[in-house]
Amino acid sequence: MHLLLFDIDGTLLMPGNNGRRLMEETLGELCGQAICSDGVSFSGRTDPAILHDILLHNRIGAPEPLIPIALERYVQRARQEMDPPEVTVLPGVHTLLRRLSAKPTVLLALLTGNHEVTAYLKLAAGGLSEYFAFGAFGSDHTDRTRLPAVAARRAQLKTGLTFEDRDIVVIGDSTLDISCAQSAGARSIAVCTGMTDRATLAQQRPDVLLDDLTDSDAFCRWVLGPL
Repeated sequence: MHLLLFDIDGTLLMPGNNGRRLMEETLGELCGQAICSDGVSFSGRTDPAILHDILLHNRIGAPEPLIPIALERYVQRARQEMDPPEVTVLPGVHTLLRRLSAKPTVLLALLTGNHEVTAYLKLAAGGLSEYFAFGAFGSDHTDRTRLPAVAARRAQLKTGLTFEDRDIVVIGDSTLDISCAQSAGARSIAVCTGMTDRATLAQQRPDVLLDDLTDSDAFCRWVLGPL
């Protein structure tokens, strides 16, 4: 069986700017000062790591103790203000997920830097939550490279099957998605629908590099073999 781990932002859908604004406002209230996240990259990163770097960017000393508090408050605000969040589902995504979910040799899951709560808020807004019963999230670990193992353990609990490294495919839009797959010994599919250009993604040497997810035949052939 193949375990397919999908990133969310820039891969399945494009979110609005609410997440960045909510993080700034959450940290501003927590720290008692104006917070700016300009120049802090969100792409391919976990929410705890982003919060950490925003705090450093704003010269907040010793940010580590603040991160669990900030993450909890951010999720509370997200529940209130991102219901539903602004999202745009990317081309081909609905067709591909519908097709993959019907295949008995495929198990769909998430691998995202989002907190689990905000991940499912976004998926629900795009009509995608039905395809993903579980996953690995930024709320599981700050280090994204640890998340494939988390997802594989949850897949084993769900199915009773053990997933070897090459049974796992990470699908994402950033160089961090590719390096995450490579560090786990998994295969990688990179798509050029996020914030990272094709040339930069190609330098990271993903197993497959796609413009988008509109060609479900090509995607399925690469993952599953000849149709």
